[in-house]
Amino acid sequence: MKITIVGAGALGNMLATKLSDSNSIELIVKPENLDLLRKKEISFKEITGEIVKNNIEIKTDIGKTDLLILCVKSYNVKDIISSISGRETPILCCQNGLHTLNLMLREFKLNKLSYLVTGNGISKIEPGISEHKGDGFTYIGKLNGEKSEELEHIANQLTANNMTCEVVHNITEYIWLKAIINSAINPIATLAHVRNGQLRNPKLYSEIENICKEGVKIANRKGIKLPLEPLAEINKIIEKTADNKCSMLQDVENNQQTEIGAINGELIQIAKEFSLESKYNQIVFTEIEKLSVYS
Repeated sequence: MKITIVGAGALGNMLATKLSDSNSIELIVKPENLDLLRKKEISFKEITGEIVKNNIEIKTDIGKTDLLILCVKSYNVKDIISSISGRETPILCCQNGLHTLNLMLREFKLNKLSYLVTGNGISKIEPGISEHKGDGFTYIGKLNGEKSEELEHIANQLTANNMTCEVVHNITEYIWLKAIINSAINPIATLAHVRNGQLRNPKLYSEIENICKEGVKIANRKGIKLPLEPLAEINKIIEKTADNKCSMLQDVENNQQTEIGAINGELIQIAKEFSLESKYNQIVFTEIEKLSVYS
């Protein structure tokens, strides 16, 4: 199967590495990544310490493909919609938060869309080079709940390469689960400038609990049946990815735009629709916006 992955960040690099065994992989990067375009090689450091290097096709434009995997940040998805609209190619989204889900549902037919959500801790070192810092869940599924041979193939390939992946029929509920997890871990770790393991601190953990409970109330009011208990999953992520810096903290440290709007901002907007309180999400949203060079 020919798979085109858009974005050479932490997750895009990991997926390109894990799926390269039995697929033709094409990685789409920004034109300014001249060194990556020239070398046509990506590197991935496994959790065991093993460094895996792969020579793959690296381009700047999206060509004909069997599956398109979007691994860009949520705020960049709208910029590539014009280049992929009108195609019959299935699209697999991997973005944090709820913004991309809502955007793609407005722009594309439901039967074309799938999602992958993961709790693995992954750090981007530079474009084309990333590191696996901690294990976590990975779920994949079509938004319309139908079975898919392509997604079964992806899940089997990832699992065979030490990234356990389960195909589910209710992926929207898992997207919400991950959004609530991110809404609690990411801003608190970022504001405190700590790695995930340090979130065990009682004061920080109390803040995480407040945001998590607020997110669960919003999900319940929206009619979302969460497949797992978010706080229990947060505890697992804190434990298994203790040495990892969350993506939002990495963004702030690298003077990059954060995904606070796509994560907490979307929850705040949904809460407003139902006249629900979202004060804990609002507090961290405001504080992260102060840190952002893009606010």
